[in-house]
Amino acid sequence: MRSGSLMRISVDFKPDVRRASPLDLSRAYAIDVLRSLRRLAFKNVRRTHDVVDAEYNSGEWGRILAERAWLQEPTLEEFLVGQNQAPRLAKVDGQIVRISTCDYYRYRLGALSQLISRHAGGATSLLELGAGFGYNLFSLGLDPRWSRLRGLDIAPNGIEAGRQIASHFKLDDRISFNRIDLTNPGDPAFVELADATILTYFCIEQIPYAVADVVDHILKARPGRVINIEPAIDMLGFSDPRDIASRIYIRSMDYQTRLWTLLDELERKGRIRVIARERMSFAPTLHNDGLLYTWEPLRDSD
Repeated sequence: MRSGSLMRISVDFKPDVRRASPLDLSRAYAIDVLRSLRRLAFKNVRRTHDVVDAEYNSGEWGRILAERAWLQEPTLEEFLVGQNQAPRLAKVDGQIVRISTCDYYRYRLGALSQLISRHAGGATSLLELGAGFGYNLFSLGLDPRWSRLRGLDIAPNGIEAGRQIASHFKLDDRISFNRIDLTNPGDPAFVELADATILTYFCIEQIPYAVADVVDHILKARPGRVINIEPAIDMLGFSDPRDIASRIYIRSMDYQTRLWTLLDELERKGRIRVIARERMSFAPTLHNDGLLYTWEPLRDSD
């Protein structure tokens, strides 16, 4: 499949869904909260570099690289959507519904494309930090709007899997991967951020003890615009069972909770301009919604 022959993502795909019943939700929330409480009580996760490497580079990305499932699918879209017909509870258009797993991920292709296009302004090039093996970039790559998509990550297995997928689907002229250590201000890959439209998607969640430093490194690289989609407690209430489940889950996973406070502070100091804040309308689970901030550096700031 040549990149020039890609079909535009169908943003009109309407999955077959059924509104989750109160019984569905009460059972699911109870199970979810119990799992998080068990994790807090017995595992006491601290999200260090070694933990993240084990979960992703040696874990998820290593498995994806070893399986090479993309070789078994006729198209990139079918690889991204998968064949899993198992039902799940997920957030679709702001509502919790019962949906098949593959239908959710087919719906997500259009939902992600619409979301990023709405916040990217007129950009036709996008750089994702913490891209992993490029699931988001390949999803966006189905839309010919994007002339160039770049992924930077610290995980060698994710980078290698992304490069192999891009090569297999003849997309390496549009989608590329390289290494960056966001915690190292001297990393040479930071020069790629200059004037770029940047995306982070559940990436900064993985480095809760370096959030301020990483934001400072990104800001000093002078990107054109940044779209952060990360977990947050800032828009979670205390009366909604789903919000309570999300709060406990975020704490049990030791994800970051400081990013949005930091960005608001930078805006008050006149270093950035926040363009948009919104809660995500889609999620594959009952917990850990993304909160989106779109912001731009102010050019006359330090």
